[in-house]
Amino acid sequence: MAEEKKGRQPLSIKNLADLKRHIQVGTEFVSTFHQNHPDIVGLARVVTEVQSNAFYSKIKEQPEHKWSTCNYGKGFRTDFEKASDYRFNGSEIQVLDRRKNDGSVLYAIEIYGQENQMNKTHKEENRMNEWERLHRQAEFYKEAYPPGTRIMLLHMGDDPQPVEDNMRGTVRVVDDIGTLHCIFDNGRSLGIVPGEDSFRKLTDSELAEEQSEDLTEEESSPVMGM
Repeated sequence: MAEEKKGRQPLSIKNLADLKRHIQVGTEFVSTFHQNHPDIVGLARVVTEVQSNAFYSKIKEQPEHKWSTCNYGKGFRTDFEKASDYRFNGSEIQVLDRRKNDGSVLYAIEIYGQENQMNKTHKEENRMNEWERLHRQAEFYKEAYPPGTRIMLLHMGDDPQPVEDNMRGTVRVVDDIGTLHCIFDNGRSLGIVPGEDSFRKLTDSELAEEQSEDLTEEESSPVMGM
């Protein structure tokens, strides 16, 4: 943080739209306060991936830091909250703790923008890191969600024709970038993208309930006589 203050001044962010405009791959920022992770305060971070509802960042020049390698190598995830959950105080952006809902601050950051255009080496490094991240993510989901796994789709992200929320389905295969290709109980077949879509495995009780329902249907089926 001291290094940032020597030659660079944080940007003055006016609102959520302004914040999203400045959050790009390569943007640097610093946490000035964090209720849950005080050890991240003062560490310069660099945005590595931006999604519609969140962005990921790694500790600047520390690729092996725990906050750089978390989330299967994507780095520290920061969600974009509702506009009402932000306070914009000049250069400091405060995010309120919506779980407590008492006006307390969950964390605060300062944005420094991009120091320089990413050079060719940096771009190549990012491409390699992205390939490695996707490979590790795919291996994790292939092991965790083998064919036949029953899942619950909680919400599908930006698909123009999403499967409805809370729809159950069965994993058919996980491809080499970690997408879960599923057959849903409503007859649709669509891929689930980790990080963009929300989903979970069915619990043991839910699986037992399904098996019980199947057994009941079999038991109540008419018996054909000779």
